[in-house]
Amino acid sequence: MNTTECILFDLDGTLLDTSYDFAYALNRTLSDFGRPQLRYQDIRKTVSQGGLAMTKLAFPELEGDELEQKRQHFLEIYHDNIANHTQLFPGLMPGLKFLAEHNIPWGIVTNKPGWLTEKLLSNFSFPSTPLTVISGDTLEVRKPHPEPMYLAAEQCGVAPENCLYLGDHPRDIEAGINAGMKTGAALFGYLPESADDNSWPADYFFATPYEISQFLQNMNATHHTQKPE
Repeated sequence: MNTTECILFDLDGTLLDTSYDFAYALNRTLSDFGRPQLRYQDIRKTVSQGGLAMTKLAFPELEGDELEQKRQHFLEIYHDNIANHTQLFPGLMPGLKFLAEHNIPWGIVTNKPGWLTEKLLSNFSFPSTPLTVISGDTLEVRKPHPEPMYLAAEQCGVAPENCLYLGDHPRDIEAGINAGMKTGAALFGYLPESADDNSWPADYFFATPYEISQFLQNMNATHHTQKPE
């Protein structure tokens, strides 16, 4: 039986709660174009589907260049307000501290573009530094393609089959499975309405962030100190 030697997180909706800053940026975009505001809960359910899906939620009648123009406007506002209200999901800190104390490598694999990922993460410090951060444009392919997962495992120095990938979207579970990793569904995240958590083929299901911390503190991991670069 493979041991879990590395933890990989999706970013939005799994590691960080970014929904409030996305909602602010999208509603400000709507206001800029004279449109009524959307409900926070409706935006939250769309966050894990990405910027295009959120823009389409706000401007359902648009497509092509007009939709792309609104998307860029939205993302610029988001970039400038990227960490006003974003926070680590409450309950995850004990798990991250456990990873740090036991020198267990961890990282992030997200479809968020690099210019936003880097800006966002620059506002946070964790108990230990992620050994890998793979963004949506790090490679020519992104989740659910397995290549970003393989690269993350390689940068952490761990075989894919000894990694656990945690995510809040069916695409995340698919990506982990495609790479031969164990998978955990973060059911507290930004689940789209079409996602039936009972049908996800994940290995583990976590109703709250604290359940992830409990799992990490009790997992059968091979603890080893990373060699210095």
